[in-house]
Amino acid sequence: MRIDQPDPGEPGAPHAAAPERREAAEAAAERAPRPETEATAERTPRRETRAAPDATAPEASAPEATARQDRQDAKAPVSRADQIAAHLRYRDTVRAAADRAAWAEALPELRAAWEEHKERYPERTRPTSQTAPDGSWTSGEHRRLDPEQNTEATKAHADLADEADRHILPALRRIESADPNRQLAGLDHMVKGEDRLKEKLADELLGKNKAVRQALNEVPDAVRFTLCYDSGRYAGGVVADVERLKVEGFELIKLKNLWDSNQYKGVNSQWRRPDTGSRFEMQFHTFESLEAKELTHEAYERIRGSDVTTAERREARVFQHRVNAALATPPGTDRIKDYPEKAHA
Repeated sequence: MRIDQPDPGEPGAPHAAAPERREAAEAAAERAPRPETEATAERTPRRETRAAPDATAPEASAPEATARQDRQDAKAPVSRADQIAAHLRYRDTVRAAADRAAWAEALPELRAAWEEHKERYPERTRPTSQTAPDGSWTSGEHRRLDPEQNTEATKAHADLADEADRHILPALRRIESADPNRQLAGLDHMVKGEDRLKEKLADELLGKNKAVRQALNEVPDAVRFTLCYDSGRYAGGVVADVERLKVEGFELIKLKNLWDSNQYKGVNSQWRRPDTGSRFEMQFHTFESLEAKELTHEAYERIRGSDVTTAERREARVFQHRVNAALATPPGTDRIKDYPEKAHA
């Protein structure tokens, strides 16, 4: 399937069937048996006034009295608030199941579309990074660190990896343990590779009178983490975890709610550890939006590339739009506010 098609927001776009798949999946989920909590709430009868016990009746034994009390407790009515809460949980569960089903149905076709794109536009060979005998570092024609910068960049990468492992990750593990309904993801890549970091630093230092440590402060994702949630628990979980990060002593630099974007779906935030000034990125995803991000990452890299043709860049953007159009927005994402908040016109 070709992906050089109209923008997904336009009529006739290739992903138009995605909402229909989601509606069909949601309808199927609605026909599934309801959770026992809600069904019990609907079947619960009103409590009837009990007659006073006959004074002449023999006194019940302790086991009989306990069994009687258990029967009375089982018949206790469920409050209206509890019924509503159970219904909302059930609705969110049904919606999340429908969203997962619709995404799972769309995913194979999207993957095949990207493979077709790569056949038409084979990936270019990445520049090889190397350290020269004099201690300088190069990657391609334009990226270069002199011997002193290279030494400092190597140490900075080692320091970041140590800080991430010994200080930031343990704090995030504590946050993860506070709620079993979501989890950290991508920990194998929590620190950017050394050569990739040096590429970023070389770009930042080019033509500027900066020290390596100053340039490092301009790299937002040298250390990065991701928390993943079920869509039904996403909004409340993100709001709670932002507060937990603050309780752990991290300083929020920036937070962007990007669920309205057609190139990336999720919440991206940047934080600073006050003790050292080191910054790290924290992304908040549903399991489906994380898959979408990983599927479109190569398209994102090609769009940013300097040696990409206009035609390929356009098709890569269309692919990003198509993938993100297949994602459902979790309920309640409007509760997640940007920081600093956007000024209203």
